[in-house]
Amino acid sequence: MNKSILTSILLVFGVAFSYAQETTIEGKVVDNLTKEPILGASILIENTHKGTTTNELGEFIIKNVKLPINISTSFLGYKTKKISVNKTSLIIYLETTDNRLEEVVVSASRTQKRREDVPVAISTITAKMLDEIKPITIDQVLNQAAGVLMIDLGNEQHMMAIRQPISTKSLYLYLEDGIPIRPTGVFNHNALLEMNMAATESIEIIRGPYSSLYGSEAIGGAINFFIANPTAIPTGSFSIRGSDQGYSRMDAKVSTTFNKTGVYVSGYKSQIKDGIRAYGDYNKEAITVKILHSFNDKTTWSNTLTNINYYSEMSGSLDEIKYKNKDYTSYHTFTFRDAKALRFNSTLKHIWDAKNNTSFSLIYRDNTMKQNPSYRIDSRADFDSYTPGQLNDNSFNSYGFVAQHNIKFDRITVNVGTSLDYSPNTYEALETSVYRNTEGIYESYTLTGDYLSNYAVDLFNIGGYFSGEYKLTEKIKLNAAIRIDQFNYDFTNRLGADASDYKAPNTETSFSAFTPRLGAIYDIDKGIGIYANYSNGFLPPSVGDLYRGSDVPLLDPSKFNNYEVGSWLSLFNNKLYIDVAAYYLRGKDEVVSVSVLEGDVSIRENRNVGETEHLGFEYLFKIKPIEDVSFRLSGSYSEHNYIDFVTKLVDGEATTDYSGNEMNGAPNWVNNAELVYRPEFVKGLRLGLEWQHVGEYFTDQANQYTYGGYDVFNARVGYKKGHWHIWANLLNVADKLYAVRASTDWGRTTYTPGTPRTFNLGLEINLF
Repeated sequence: MNKSILTSILLVFGVAFSYAQETTIEGKVVDNLTKEPILGASILIENTHKGTTTNELGEFIIKNVKLPINISTSFLGYKTKKISVNKTSLIIYLETTDNRLEEVVVSASRTQKRREDVPVAISTITAKMLDEIKPITIDQVLNQAAGVLMIDLGNEQHMMAIRQPISTKSLYLYLEDGIPIRPTGVFNHNALLEMNMAATESIEIIRGPYSSLYGSEAIGGAINFFIANPTAIPTGSFSIRGSDQGYSRMDAKVSTTFNKTGVYVSGYKSQIKDGIRAYGDYNKEAITVKILHSFNDKTTWSNTLTNINYYSEMSGSLDEIKYKNKDYTSYHTFTFRDAKALRFNSTLKHIWDAKNNTSFSLIYRDNTMKQNPSYRIDSRADFDSYTPGQLNDNSFNSYGFVAQHNIKFDRITVNVGTSLDYSPNTYEALETSVYRNTEGIYESYTLTGDYLSNYAVDLFNIGGYFSGEYKLTEKIKLNAAIRIDQFNYDFTNRLGADASDYKAPNTETSFSAFTPRLGAIYDIDKGIGIYANYSNGFLPPSVGDLYRGSDVPLLDPSKFNNYEVGSWLSLFNNKLYIDVAAYYLRGKDEVVSVSVLEGDVSIRENRNVGETEHLGFEYLFKIKPIEDVSFRLSGSYSEHNYIDFVTKLVDGEATTDYSGNEMNGAPNWVNNAELVYRPEFVKGLRLGLEWQHVGEYFTDQANQYTYGGYDVFNARVGYKKGHWHIWANLLNVADKLYAVRASTDWGRTTYTPGTPRTFNLGLEINLF
């Protein structure tokens, strides 16, 4: 008994002594949803001034402490977490906050900024939104952002409308981790089918021109897709999903960190087989590998490789009779789009000291897009006849870099950068003879053996930029930026005068551009602020603008001036959030294809004679009256007009003049609203109802034909418990007939049908 008492006393004293000893705590701070490490999180021992911050791997060390202690962990955009620590090794999970002003955005400066420190219209699609909505196509999340209308053309093909009408024009810049996924001069309106949705962690959308940072094409907006980083702890997941309209998809991802090296692998395989559209099947394979190595607390090296393999049948749009009768049969039986994309980005970052850091990225791209396009076949061809078509192949390689140095002073922040892109591009088009049978079906084709086009063009772009922020007072910040670009095109016509398209002679063409930006922010009060900015954008002539004809036109880059004011309010303890922006955008020297008839001589040439104006009001209202319920309304009212737009001249007189008309494909009202219910009594359950509204618009430039727009409702249910996540999405609940795009040419309107009522079901298991 005495020995037992003595042993107990010694044990108590031993424990007390061990707790009294000073020790070292090692830990990690990670995102509760993504399990990614959080860089720069603050860890503070309560009631002391002792603390530290996390490194690139989310790691922290606190030395010389006596357990137990209470610590507080915080980081911008996350809820502060307080815990009691009685062990020397731990992982701290932080949850994101609902306060939009605390969101961290990167796209506005290529550095982390609070939303309220950025004087531009910017929206974020968060990891939480992507996880809850489980989009099949990117438009299902982008259309929830204010001022954005992305058109789903089927099979991940798309068009975009941000501060512009619906079109295929190269007015948008698509980026992956801040790097354009395609080089200047090789824009494709379907470029986002080259993205890996499974690897995308979040998306940022800048609305309006932002050429001062990114260069050309960022006119209507810049959309930046962020690839997930390696997780701080082992994670893995597998999911399957499918619909009653022939869609199926499998996703898999795995990630962890070994010592100082993190690895992330994510991919998916999707397809549509026997869907609603005859000859509308597709398949896609996407995989991304990201390796992040931390040499030390100051130097990190990230390498990202993405590979896309995509093939889709192209059924074409529907005429009015087929559309109204819900007849989804196709006039085409062989048209296709075949895209392959490989991207590699290697980025080295170094923190010199508390005020200076540098990043340097090397870029490689390898893209090929082969097509047998339905839009190259004459839809007016006679039955039981032959008409021309084509097989084409547009391919490019890219080699480039982006470097940026960031400096912080007491009141001034400066970013200085440069970019270079060299992209050899080739294009071949082979003529086909297409047979249209007695029922009007384009049923077969043969190669004629003739080239329509065969060229090579070397694209070279070098640019330098400077941006700065000055904190004039505690409430006023000034922002300014400039960028200078030089473009060189070296065109080689491999067919010479025998080419029927892209028949210009061998030519070298150069352009330069200077793009400024000015902005100011006034923090009226906590959670309330206003901003104003002026931004300039530019768009150099494309390869098609320059070299399609036998003569190379003398063209200048198109210029766009944007004037914008905006405001944000976060009220009632973040239960109400409002973000609004009003803009006026003017385009000058836009390239117009003009038909010129002088006597008996008729020519068509591209000229810098287009002028357009775009004005609108964009808004986001988010209300959370109680903890279980949230409501969001985002949208825009806009007007898009031709100021000066003549497309035909006869003996010097304008005979086709659209000046003063509304631009076609430009709905005034676009709205998206969502009501979400997360019942407290069923943890992990989410119920959502979404409304998408697109207003009436003209379908032709002469403003003679209109499409009435549409209203569509979608319902979503998701349930998470433990390692399992199951969801069901019902799109187009009322099974409404609608067209995502309507266009009129030569008095004939064609329609791209929207999704009929579709039931999607998915299941995900987290393996760790």
